[in-house]
Amino acid sequence: MNTATPGERGPAHQAPDTTRWDIQGLRAFAVLSVVVYHLWPHALRGGFVGVDVFFVISGFLITGHLVREQLATGAIRLGRFWSRRAKRLLPGAFLTILVTGAAVLVAVPNTLWGQYGRELIASTVYLQNWELAASAVDYLASTNDPSPFQHFWSLSVEEQFYIALPLALIGLGFLVRRRRSPLTTARLLLGVVVVLSLAWSIVQTSTNPGVAYFSTGTRAWEFALGGLAATVRLPEVRTDVARRVRLVLASTGAAALVLSLVVIGPGTPFPGVAALLPVAGATLMVLFGGSTVFASLGALAPIAFTGRISYSLYLWHWPLVVILPIALGHPLDWATSTAVLLVSFGLAAVTTVWFEEPVRFSTWMHDLRPRGTVALGVICTFTVATLGAATLTVVHVQEVHAERATQQLTKQLTTQRAKDGPSCIGAAALIGTAHPCIDPNLADVRIPAPASAARDDANRGECWNEVFTTCVLGKATGWSKHLVVIGDSHSNALLGAYERIADDNGWRIDLAGTGGCYLTTARQSSVSTDSMRKCDEWKHQAIDYVRAHRDADALVVTHSATQRPVDLPAGAARDAATRDGLVDAWEQAAGDDLPVIAIRDNPVPRPDVVECVGKMSGPTNTSCDQPRSEAFRQTDSTDDAVRAFTAAGGHAAEIDLTDHYCTATTCPAVIGGVMVYRDKSHVTATWATSLEPYLERGLQEQLEALGR
Repeated sequence: MNTATPGERGPAHQAPDTTRWDIQGLRAFAVLSVVVYHLWPHALRGGFVGVDVFFVISGFLITGHLVREQLATGAIRLGRFWSRRAKRLLPGAFLTILVTGAAVLVAVPNTLWGQYGRELIASTVYLQNWELAASAVDYLASTNDPSPFQHFWSLSVEEQFYIALPLALIGLGFLVRRRRSPLTTARLLLGVVVVLSLAWSIVQTSTNPGVAYFSTGTRAWEFALGGLAATVRLPEVRTDVARRVRLVLASTGAAALVLSLVVIGPGTPFPGVAALLPVAGATLMVLFGGSTVFASLGALAPIAFTGRISYSLYLWHWPLVVILPIALGHPLDWATSTAVLLVSFGLAAVTTVWFEEPVRFSTWMHDLRPRGTVALGVICTFTVATLGAATLTVVHVQEVHAERATQQLTKQLTTQRAKDGPSCIGAAALIGTAHPCIDPNLADVRIPAPASAARDDANRGECWNEVFTTCVLGKATGWSKHLVVIGDSHSNALLGAYERIADDNGWRIDLAGTGGCYLTTARQSSVSTDSMRKCDEWKHQAIDYVRAHRDADALVVTHSATQRPVDLPAGAARDAATRDGLVDAWEQAAGDDLPVIAIRDNPVPRPDVVECVGKMSGPTNTSCDQPRSEAFRQTDSTDDAVRAFTAAGGHAAEIDLTDHYCTATTCPAVIGGVMVYRDKSHVTATWATSLEPYLERGLQEQLEALGR
């Protein structure tokens, strides 16, 4: 490693034993922005940029520390550096994880334990950002509710930076050896990271925003820009003009941060180009804010103390935001949000003053050698992760038992179809008719168990792809009827029913589905240009496939009436645009030759339907049911499209199974002992199995009416 050349000065910020009060104030700004955004998102739309401010601060301080050490000693002592980071970060983090995990077991329905347990483990080993990125690209997991560990994604990115930066500095320093000073090496490394990571962030934000938000690669430039600021050698302030210049630059940074809270919001593609505003603002602040009025502001007791406890405040506030509404049974209002804010401050103050700092600066911790500190951190990490794994094991055992019970019920459904007299299980309860079927033995039955409802899905990979492919259900040759089924995840939720219909009747059913995309020529709203492009390609391929199979008996279509609605052309009404997109696609695909059978979408349940059912004990009650007016608040344009297509000379019919889902006034969460929904939108495979005889009857009747 190289040492500093004679007379070379170190990084711009002050010595490590001198408090940068402007940075302390910046910490307070960052954490309050995040907390207020989480509690009152409509009041501070861009508050989430506080995380980006933290990234810049971390890059600035950590880079400055490492480069100073290289200049002074010619080396970076990895064990010492990582042990200091462990002493600073792990006590508070592990305390929060353990307390939050206990609160989850006490206050949260076990339907969420699986997701929360996985995120607990990911947070403990500082991989939470990649756990969330994986969920973001999984269409069927993308609607997961936020967990009380979700905020550890930013801490995971930071920890990955703390591991990567010193290793990169050491590696690059070894390559250039004595040809470059540590300061030049750091500038070269960080400059390359800024350029490459920012470019990747812009591309990913456009093409894959779910991953871009959590990815280390798309966030690295924020740390690196702060790190570059730490390598800038500012001249000493000798004149009033120089002071005013620094104040103007720091004020420009402050203005950029305030502006970012206003112009950036949840709908802004982020990080990408938009992140330049808060990141550049924070960089100007850390570079020029020292010895200005911002240092005086940061030294004010309330601001300084908020900056001091900012780490703990960030840790504690989010679990309260997530768990308290579950425990109360209703969303946070102004009163409860204010209470969360006050409690979070109290917990942060107590944790910082009475736990984190005493542990961090204790004699035994001070005397512990770097290797011992790192080893202790590894042991604590392993212990906390083991507790999370134990919870997941319990959840898995519950899910296995629930799946066995579900399989038994499915067999019972199949067997009872052959018996005289109606079965009252699931859709056979006939709740929307004048003579519903009621079996007292099903009063306290809820299958599948809420804890395993999310996995009660008959969909499978060969029938589900963003590149158009079909799977063949039933008879590949010698079939009596041939149907082509095209739709989104609501269509594929009925896959088990379609497969049973094909097997029982000797039919062939070609089925194709993809996430949030269905047979329409209307442009659907999308989270990214890339997903929109892939959806459009899928639609074109679907239309071509149907055209090539117009000798089939019918095209069967289903889609969600609420997910990924069409983008409205200027001056258009949504219902009309949705209808016209459907009709146009049917005309292109089916023409006048192939009949279209459209199945009306399932009702929309209350968002917490699975968790709500999970809280039930004893006989099933109506507390989780959805009023019919709410379940169909958004118009389903299927019937309008059927009429318009028929009027244009096509052949179309509709199957409406709503009476199996709803009474005249309400749409229950549990019907005939069967949970209808596995999440806030999709039906369970068990429910689809119970619905199969009625879907089969509808298809047979419509095929006959259409002359097929």
